[in-house]
Amino acid sequence: MSSNISIEFLIKVLRKVFLFQNLPDHLVKQLSESIKTQEFDADKVIIEKGDEGNTMFVIISGKVKIHDGKEKVAEINEGSFFGEMALLDGEPRSMSVTTLEPTVVAIIHRNDFFNVLNDFPAISKNIITQLTRQLRTQNDVLIAQLRSREKELNDLVEKRTEELANKNSELMLVLDNLKLSQQQLVQQEKLASLGQLTAGIAHEIKNPLNFVNNFSQLSLELLEEFNELEDNNEKDEILSDLKSNLEKINNHGKRADSIVKNMLNHSRTRNDDKQPADLNKMCEEFLHLAYHGMFANNPDFSCFLKMNLAPDLPKVNVFSQDISRVILNLFNNALYAVNKRKKLGVAGYEPCVTVTTSNQNNNIFIEVEDNGTGIPENVKDKIFEPFFTTKPSGEGTGLGLSLSYDIITQSHKGKLSVESVEGQYTKFIIQIPR
Repeated sequence: MSSNISIEFLIKVLRKVFLFQNLPDHLVKQLSESIKTQEFDADKVIIEKGDEGNTMFVIISGKVKIHDGKEKVAEINEGSFFGEMALLDGEPRSMSVTTLEPTVVAIIHRNDFFNVLNDFPAISKNIITQLTRQLRTQNDVLIAQLRSREKELNDLVEKRTEELANKNSELMLVLDNLKLSQQQLVQQEKLASLGQLTAGIAHEIKNPLNFVNNFSQLSLELLEEFNELEDNNEKDEILSDLKSNLEKINNHGKRADSIVKNMLNHSRTRNDDKQPADLNKMCEEFLHLAYHGMFANNPDFSCFLKMNLAPDLPKVNVFSQDISRVILNLFNNALYAVNKRKKLGVAGYEPCVTVTTSNQNNNIFIEVEDNGTGIPENVKDKIFEPFFTTKPSGEGTGLGLSLSYDIITQSHKGKLSVESVEGQYTKFIIQIPR
């Protein structure tokens, strides 16, 4: 709203303004007669950033702030002026001005200001001096704001750094716990696979021990008969039979020893050196052990075992304990799958597990195929993930195939892949470079 202020009062006000201090009396009076005044309440916008700059303002009473949105640049009060920059260069307003309390301003239009400037060019010196002061003030304010902001940012960085350090310590503790849990789970999986061997080993070792016992008993009876004979020809025949019995005892003793060694190799911690291994022999022994282990837990279980073992398969440098775990795990899974399908009561179904070995392009291949339940297409990509299992709760840890995949791909730089059609077959393919 307009304010009724006398010319005499305006002249006194203009004389206090630095910009107009040296103006001749007639020019001060001329400017005062062209000025309009306006009164603003507190917190009112006088200039909006981007407005047209065709006027400047002199504060008759009150106080205003010059700001750029949220950032305050300066506060000025009675006797000060503002808006001269846009008036001089003709550009839109670069700052906003808002009252801090009830304020009365004198409004000077561009034409009136330039008329005074033309009549009294010396005023330019005052303009330059005032602009320099304002720039310095604004610069000081901005520097102070920047320093304050810098301190805030530094404090924030220190706080975040401390928080990250604490989080990192927590994560390291969690990681250590996870590593410990992982080691425990891996050991649990090893013990689980060793437990699956127990029944098969008991059955397998029982056969050679029975042979040893039987031939030992027979040999004792022959020795007693030998002592009662007088005919040398008959004694020679008995000696020949004793020799044959001892050879059989020796062979079956070695068989039992081999089974025990395989069990120990399977259970002990791996050494750091690869050793040449006969993968054909390993497949044959562990397939029978896995079969008898399944049979011990399922007395009505039966399955046709087919072995296509390459006769010229060379020995390969491997970690035997690890490879035996992989082979046993695949055999157990295959036997589980055919047994599961058999329990479905499919007419005419005959369980079959086939093991094939081959030597191709400097790679040894072991294929374990079953005609069991197969793997659903939607989970085929997940079977090598840790803890993923399709078995019911309590029947699988979900680590067997994950550990097998790591053993083949990382420890032996090979490949472990799978082919399967649900309800028809599953084939796991191990590829180990020679």
